[in-house]
Amino acid sequence: MGTKRKNGLYEQKFTVNGKRYSVYGHTMKECREKEAAKRAEIESGTYKAGSAVSLDDYFSRWIDNKAATVKEATTRTDRILYGWIQKAPIDAAGRQFGTLKVKDIEVQNVRDLQRNLKEGYTTKEGGRVQLSTRSCNDTLALLRSILKAAMFDRIITFNPAAPVKPLKREEPAARDTIHRALTKEETAAFLKAARPSWYYNLYVFLLNTGCRIGEAAALEVMDINRDTFRICRTVTRAEDGGYLIGHDTKTAAGRREIPIMDEARGAVDRQKVINAQIFGRVENLTDTIFRAPRGGIIKASCVNTDIQRICKDAGIPYFSVHALRDTFATRCIESGMQPKILQSIMGHSDISMTLNLYAHAMPQPKEEQLKAVNFI
Repeated sequence: MGTKRKNGLYEQKFTVNGKRYSVYGHTMKECREKEAAKRAEIESGTYKAGSAVSLDDYFSRWIDNKAATVKEATTRTDRILYGWIQKAPIDAAGRQFGTLKVKDIEVQNVRDLQRNLKEGYTTKEGGRVQLSTRSCNDTLALLRSILKAAMFDRIITFNPAAPVKPLKREEPAARDTIHRALTKEETAAFLKAARPSWYYNLYVFLLNTGCRIGEAAALEVMDINRDTFRICRTVTRAEDGGYLIGHDTKTAAGRREIPIMDEARGAVDRQKVINAQIFGRVENLTDTIFRAPRGGIIKASCVNTDIQRICKDAGIPYFSVHALRDTFATRCIESGMQPKILQSIMGHSDISMTLNLYAHAMPQPKEEQLKAVNFI
């Protein structure tokens, strides 16, 4: 009998020859199909366990188990990262890293993998993989987690990825480049150049609310009240790589109600008029407010492409859509907003995230800060 877990997935447990197995699925039908497939593998002798399992086979089981405890977007990210591990060459014959047996992976294999990811390699299909330092470190962190699980499963006694240290970051921090807060002059220039853009009202809304792009793209008509609006869902990525509107926010703290100021409400009202003209005048409570030009879900990549064009027209350095959230936070800090209030508005799960914004937005010298303090 299957059971439904907190994340909405079903788990089906079964026993073969006295050994317990589990499979997971979005429906009980999917669980039964996976159980039948696994039973067939076990009975035919093709199910590999213990010392015979390859990294590819072990990852497949590992990700299925992880899917029962995390959101779908997390497992999709893990699959992308693992794809870079899986296809990395390990010798002149063209063998790939994923074909290695878990028990045969050595520290030097992991070091070679790290070098290949950073310097770049060509896949069997002819594609090119070359990662930034951050992506390279994220990918190695995933491998570390997979092999740590293999230790708990008693397949290996030592994690060969553990001694391999993360690469020293050489690229400028995103906060100083594409995620930087805009100056007031840059903001004015950007909005002026953005007026003809389909996403103009979205940009105004983001600048005046601090919402994440996925939260704004998932905002529905019923979420807007007279004086406030609710954030209760976000756009996420499905396992097949497509986009969908999820049933929850990125974190529990992301569910919040925010006062809606005049500029943000104006952006919503203008967009609703455009929606009526383009998509029809009948408005449903579950209609999204900000949509792609053809009515689908907004993709951050498309918005970033539009921003790149606008920045060129405005003569300002390029930034990503996330910079609009940082800009909102910076203006709030400059206006004297208390950290706990900003944390609530931004939907930060940890106050340290908010305080880091304060430290970055107010980089005054320590002497100036101390001079402003009254000790008596």
